[in-house]
Amino acid sequence: MKAPLTDFRSSPVPAVPTPPLVPLSFFQYVRTVQDNAIAAYHEDVYAQWIVETKLWKLHTFIVNEPAGIRHVLVDNADNYIKGNIEQRISGTPSDKSFPTKEDWRERRRTMSSSFDYRSILGNSSIILDSAQALLARWSALPERAVIEVSAEMAQLTLETISRILFSSDGAELAPIMEHTFAHRPEKIFALLDFVPLLDRPWAAYKRHKGRRQFREFNDSVDRLIAKRTREGTQADDLLGRLIREKAAETSRVLSAQEIHGQIITVVGAGHQSVALALTWIWYLLAQYPLQEARLHAELDQVLAGRAPALDDIPRLPYTRMLIEEALRLYPPFPIMAWREALAEDKVCGVKIPKGATVSIVPWVLHRHTKLWDHPESFDPERFSLERSGERSRYAYLPFGTGPRVCIGASFAMTQLTLILATLGQHYRLCLVPGHNIEPQGLISLRPRFGLKATLESRHPRP
Repeated sequence: MKAPLTDFRSSPVPAVPTPPLVPLSFFQYVRTVQDNAIAAYHEDVYAQWIVETKLWKLHTFIVNEPAGIRHVLVDNADNYIKGNIEQRISGTPSDKSFPTKEDWRERRRTMSSSFDYRSILGNSSIILDSAQALLARWSALPERAVIEVSAEMAQLTLETISRILFSSDGAELAPIMEHTFAHRPEKIFALLDFVPLLDRPWAAYKRHKGRRQFREFNDSVDRLIAKRTREGTQADDLLGRLIREKAAETSRVLSAQEIHGQIITVVGAGHQSVALALTWIWYLLAQYPLQEARLHAELDQVLAGRAPALDDIPRLPYTRMLIEEALRLYPPFPIMAWREALAEDKVCGVKIPKGATVSIVPWVLHRHTKLWDHPESFDPERFSLERSGERSRYAYLPFGTGPRVCIGASFAMTQLTLILATLGQHYRLCLVPGHNIEPQGLISLRPRFGLKATLESRHPRP
C-alpha cells in the first residue's frame, strides 16, 4: 500500500485507551467491559487475523481478516445469528427485540423507502434548517463561549430526526426524546449475565428497567400513532408513510406495534450515530490544524459563503474523506452484535464450534496493523479514490456490511456532510486546555467526560 506523505512522527495521536499487554482473566474482562469495552482488547488482537478466547462460558472468536469477515457476514450469514448471549445481555425494553428472519426482512423492506434517494432529497431541507438554527444559537452566544460539543450535536440531531419522523409534532416529542436517550443504559453486560439460575431473572429485570425508562417516550409515540390513525391525516413525514405502508406479503397495513418498533429503531440509531460521529469529527479537527485548514479551503472555494445544498456533496470530496477517516478512528458503534454459530464452520482456517460466538469489532478492525498504514493516525487521504482502491471493502465497516448493513448509511453520510459544511464555514472548535478526552466504548463510543470546546468564529464580528 502506498505510504502517505504526512510525517506522522510530528502529528498528535488521537486519544485511545491503552490496550492490555496480555489477555485479561474472566473477572478482569467482565470488570473492564462494564466500564469500557474497547479497553479490554489486548495488543495481539490488533495484529492477528483471528483471535480465540475462552473465558468461562464465553468462547469467542474475534475475526479481523477481510475474507473471514465476508464469510461470516455475507457468504455464510445464515449460520451466524444474534445468539443466546446477545439476547441475555441486551437489556432492551422489549421481549421481542430479536425478530424472526422473516419479520426482520419485512421490517427492512418497509423501512427501505424511507432512506432512498427521494427521501434523502426531501429531508435535506430539514437537515439544513436544523443546522442553520444551531448556527443562530451559536451566534447569539458571547464570543469564545465554551460549549459541550457532544450535547450540542445530540440536540441538533434529535431536532432533525424528530422533524423527519413527526413533522410539526416533533417539537412536542423532541424534549421527551432527549431526556429518554440521554439516560439510556450503556453497559454491555454484568457478571450476573453468566451466573446459572440468576441470569434469566437478571435479564428480565433489565428489560423491566428498560421499559420503565422508555415509558414516557413510548406512551407519547403510541398516542400520536393512535391520533394520526384515527384522524386519517396524510402527513408526509416518516410516521405518516409508515401508517400508509402495507406489508409486502399480505398487503395489510402495519400494526401500531410494528410502526412503534420502526420509530424506536430510527430514533435510537439514527440520531445517535450522527451525533457521536460529529462529536469525534470536531475533536479531530481541533487536534489537526492542517487537515482543518484544508477542509475550510474546500468549503470556502465550493460554497463561497452560501449555505450548502444536497447537490454540493459530490463537489466536497475532502469533506467526505475527512468524515470517513473520523468514522474509522471513532466508529459510533465500536462493537458489532455478537453472533452465535448455528453449526460448526471454518473461518480463516480455524474451526468454529457450534454454539461459539463470533465477534467483529470495528474499533479493532479499523486499527489493525495488517490493514492500515499508521493506523493510529488521522489521515483523510487514505480514503482518496487511489488509496481506497487498494483496500478490501471488508477492512472498513462503520455501518456494517452484508444483509444487515445499516439501511441508513447513505442518509447518515448526507447528514454528516451537510451539517459539517454548514457549521464548518463559520466556526472552529478549540479544545478547552486540560479537559480530559477519553473514548469510552460500550454500546456506543462516547467521550467519557464529554467534549468541552471554545467556539471561535472564522469571521470575527466587527
